[in-house]
Amino acid sequence: MSQFKLIGFDLDGTLVNSLPDLALSVNSALKDVGLPQAPEELVLTWIGNGADILSQRAADWATAESGRTLTEEEFKHFKHQFGIYYGENLCNISRLYPNVKETLEQLKARGYILAVVTNKPTKHVQPVLAAFGIDHLFSEMLGGQSLPQIKPHPAPLYYLCGKFGLCPRQVLFVGDSKNDILAAHNAGCAAVGLTYGYNYNIPIAEANPDWVFDDFAQILHIV
Repeated sequence: MSQFKLIGFDLDGTLVNSLPDLALSVNSALKDVGLPQAPEELVLTWIGNGADILSQRAADWATAESGRTLTEEEFKHFKHQFGIYYGENLCNISRLYPNVKETLEQLKARGYILAVVTNKPTKHVQPVLAAFGIDHLFSEMLGGQSLPQIKPHPAPLYYLCGKFGLCPRQVLFVGDSKNDILAAHNAGCAAVGLTYGYNYNIPIAEANPDWVFDDFAQILHIV
């Protein structure tokens, strides 16, 4: 497997268990506009397509649940409040998944280029990684506003190939959602699917990654 020169990683559900903070922020914003609170297991199914889609899914559920409709201004206020709450709660309850930091350090020491490609708002990416003391390990950190397209579009992976002068076969991408696997395969890159993250309650194996791992440290076995 020495063909790999760069290893890319999704963030939420792959490196960091951010669900508790996301659920707290969503529910705080819902409360501000008088809508019901959503259980964590439901918020989990809304994650993966960026903050705008998460906000829309939350509002759609809450209005259906309550029988209310939000005006355009109320929805804008809800999205604004979610952004504020999440900015204040990036890492209050979130935790790195087991073996993440140690594995990243080993990969960096072996000479691999490491990158993060997430649909999370770009402004939150570096602060989250810095909070866990791993931002210095990454040569590139791409968020939802870094490029015109986000996963599952292959553009972020094409960008990494171009920036570092690599062919797609030299890039391995690691994620927990079908969007991660689709982005990798659409770009011609190999993909690892992790079973513990956020994939709309669908087994990641159904997205047909090249490898399926239960433990982040298993990445070391293929590189």
